[in-house]
Order: sequence, then structure tokens, then C-alpha cells
Amino acid sequence: MSQNTATPDYAVGQLWACKGRHDGEHPTLLINRIDKHPLGGGNIYHVTLEGLKIRNPRLPKGVMTQLAHAPVTAQTLERSQLQRIGQRAPDPVYLQGYGQWREAFDAGNAGSFGVSIATILEIVERRLNGTPLDQP
Repeated sequence: MSQNTATPDYAVGQLWACKGRHDGEHPTLLINRIDKHPLGGGNIYHVTLEGLKIRNPRLPKGVMTQLAHAPVTAQTLERSQLQRIGQRAPDPVYLQGYGQWREAFDAGNAGSFGVSIATILEIVERRLNGTPLDQP
């Protein structure tokens, strides 16, 4: 990532490479939608993550390669060592997860991530595998 301290202008359709948790994981992040946060200010970016290697015992091959929807803040984008790799149309696969999130958010039962993509992937994997978040 550039040493430039200016915050990039994030926009719908941008495709970014980001840092994974280990050498074998090369996530990409696609910005599908941007909502203004109604209370906290700032934006909530609704992204699709691909190129993942998340252990998931519920899947036939035991590995999840995509997270269709994740609501993240600018802090997540800034903490994830992003490198812009292109432009793509939003992926409609995010819509189902977005609808569920939006309903829960409007009811005060959901928020957005502010941690790095690598940390989000670790949280998701631990939840799927029943590993406590405070366990190494």
C-alpha cells in the first residue's frame, strides 16, 4: 500500500486485494453498496469477500471461499492493506445478506465491522467452528 496518508475515495464497484490471515489466503474485496450511517456518521461499505480459505465443517469440502456480504467501515478498509486491482459491477450475491443485515440493523440488532479483513475472517471461522474468540 502506498505511503500516501490521504484516504482513498472508495466507490461502488471497486475491486481490491487485501491481506489475508496466512500465505495461502488471498482475499479480494468488492464494494457492492455504500450506505451513510444514520447515527454514527461515516459510511458503511457492503462488501463481498472472495479468495478465502475459511474452515467450515458444514460444507462438503470443509472450506468456504466466499463471504457474500460483510458490512464494514472505513476503518476496516484502512486496516486491511488494500491494493486496488480493478473495477467490477456489484455482485448481486450480497443482496440476501444485505437484506437480513438491514432488517436487523434497523431494529438495533446489527452493526458493522471496524477491524481488518484478516480479523473478520478469523472471527467468522471461529464462529463457524465453535471456537471461542478469546482462545488462541
